[in-house]
Amino acid sequence: MKPPLHYRLLKGYVKAGLSIYFKKWQNENTHNIPAEGPFIFVANHQNAFLDALLVVCGIKRNPWFLARGDVFNKGWVNTLLTFCRIKPVFRFRDGHSSMRKNERIMNETVELLRKGECVLLFGEGNHNQPWTTRNLQKGFAHLAFQYMEKTQSDIAIIPVGIHYENHDDFRSRVLVDYGKPISMMEVTKNIPNHREKFGIVQSYVAKKLQALILTLPLDDNYEARKNFLLQNRVFKEDMTEQLNADRQLMDAWTISSKGISKKKSSPFRWFNPLYLYGRIMHFIPQSIIDYVVKNKIKDDQFIGSIKLTMGIFIIPLYYLVITLLFFLIFGPLWTIAFLISLPLGGLFAFSQD
Repeated sequence: MKPPLHYRLLKGYVKAGLSIYFKKWQNENTHNIPAEGPFIFVANHQNAFLDALLVVCGIKRNPWFLARGDVFNKGWVNTLLTFCRIKPVFRFRDGHSSMRKNERIMNETVELLRKGECVLLFGEGNHNQPWTTRNLQKGFAHLAFQYMEKTQSDIAIIPVGIHYENHDDFRSRVLVDYGKPISMMEVTKNIPNHREKFGIVQSYVAKKLQALILTLPLDDNYEARKNFLLQNRVFKEDMTEQLNADRQLMDAWTISSKGISKKKSSPFRWFNPLYLYGRIMHFIPQSIIDYVVKNKIKDDQFIGSIKLTMGIFIIPLYYLVITLLFFLIFGPLWTIAFLISLPLGGLFAFSQD
């Protein structure tokens, strides 16, 4: 089913914003995604709604995806999220009355699959600390089994691994790797017990998903491991090679490992007129975004998502206002050149840090 024009325009706009936000956005093995027909994406979840945007905007298909039901508590929010092809899923903490809505949502989602749509779920249930993963929840398996029961047809699970170079920084890099489709019938064909099927599917998909990402044990040494990674990372141009290098580095980590001081940006960059120009011209929007991140964000996993969202709406508006002021003061002769210089100066300046 082809989404409406306004959805496709919004997707294109957000895709352009992501291409600017990330220095490198590498999508691997997109040939594993069927061009048509139903399937279920199961992705790791480390960076709030930025994870979903990377998947939705990085492929030709237009998946629906499920989000926390408590964010649908206002009518206009519900309308906006539905427009973005997002459906609510509720948790025990949302109350029994909310939980009863899940059956209706599940039926609606199965119906979307029957119509040939694809669906994105985050298997862990909610976002997690950077570079860790938890046991997968049963939600994606419930959806798959319900579809199979109602259609008597197989359905594939496609694991999606998202590996961030840095979860919070503008102009960092990210890898989105699409695993091979997993046939639900193939995985469960010799298992008669229904409850056992859930466990087999969860563990099998988890194994395939973890093969696509970096997973640091979430234990007492997690912070030490993470800092060691950030301080000793060996830069690789290709993000798949970067993931492998990060894994090798963490395999070598021990409790006695000591970090190497992270290379700092050169203070001499401030003497570069292009860097200085880019920083000065973006001081206002950067200050607004930094203020919101510092004073309004309570969950660190939302930092990257909020930076992106504010950036793709505030900065174009700021460019429009400042270019209009330039035009009124200096006239039309240099206005186009000034407008072009704004994003170029910003990209150069923020890529130096």
